[in-house]
Amino acid sequence: MEEYAEAMGRARRELARLDPSWLANRAGASYSYPRRCFTLTFLGRRAQVSFPGGEVMLDGEPAGSLEQLVILHYLVHARGDLPERQWVAYRDLPGARYHEGAFRAEVEAPLARALEESEASIRRRVEELGLERLEYGGFSFVWEALPRVPLLFVLNPADEEFPAEARVFFDVTAPCYLPTEDLEALAGMAVRALTDFHRRPSSSRVL
Repeated sequence: MEEYAEAMGRARRELARLDPSWLANRAGASYSYPRRCFTLTFLGRRAQVSFPGGEVMLDGEPAGSLEQLVILHYLVHARGDLPERQWVAYRDLPGARYHEGAFRAEVEAPLARALEESEASIRRRVEELGLERLEYGGFSFVWEALPRVPLLFVLNPADEEFPAEARVFFDVTAPCYLPTEDLEALAGMAVRALTDFHRRPSSSRVL
């Protein structure tokens, strides 16, 4: 928690300065004046953020520090652009080119290993979450990790010639909602949620 304390304090101060209905409209969230909180989806879970305090709950439990920071940054950075379904690689995000190796090692490689170990488990997880299937590669799908930040996953299972490969792509509008380092963190959390094969599907995907 200490690692993120300073950044979280800044995000909460910025949140408190904004008009909540204006902010909710830009972020694709809902805001309740009686309860003084925002509600939005985060990786298939129900996120609630108090206003003006900025305390974040996920499915009724306190969110982890990184989860809190990403959700707060999403709210305060939201510009209102609608996703265009034009996909870009991580290296094409602002300032990301020299960090591509770390993204591959920490986000895409673990997903590729999980694909090789249990493709069926990933497919079941995608079905449980009700994710949209696409026709890229051997197996692809879109996950709206946040209301206006979809992630595209393109998976190619292993065959006799090649090992399993996994790629994660971002909508071209993603930088309108989160800094690049937060987008990397979001993708990493999405991969962990997809590859935690013992995790049960959330019943609170719909607000």
